[in-house]
Amino acid sequence: MYTLTKRVLPQHTDYAGVMWHGAYVQWLEEARVEALQAAGLGYAAMTAMGVDMPVVSLQLDYRQPLRHGDEVCVESRCPGQQGVRWPWVSRFVCRNKVVAEAAVNLVMVREGRVLRRVPAQLQEVMDQLVRQAL
Repeated sequence: MYTLTKRVLPQHTDYAGVMWHGAYVQWLEEARVEALQAAGLGYAAMTAMGVDMPVVSLQLDYRQPLRHGDEVCVESRCPGQQGVRWPWVSRFVCRNKVVAEAAVNLVMVREGRVLRRVPAQLQEVMDQLVRQAL
């Protein structure tokens, strides 16, 4: 599991000081990018291979609002490829409580086409991420 620690800043909140829903999505993306980097493959290297990973579905369940000043851990893992989809599951933890959970599905594409077989270098990194999630 990869953990990204963030603090809710004024630009993440609405007028009432509650974290805006779009900030959660940005942090999910940041956690995935950083997890790939930590596993040995940066997004720049992936795009140099001509591969991109667009989101095809996203579910975000809010349990408790985050507020300005809160420190949050975004815990993310990739449980493994399911067909052409690469699911990621994440949870937002604040003060030892899960305040939100997310499920994001991505696919790998090259030149606008979904990849059924992943390039070997990328497959190694994804396999490593899956092993870390166990």
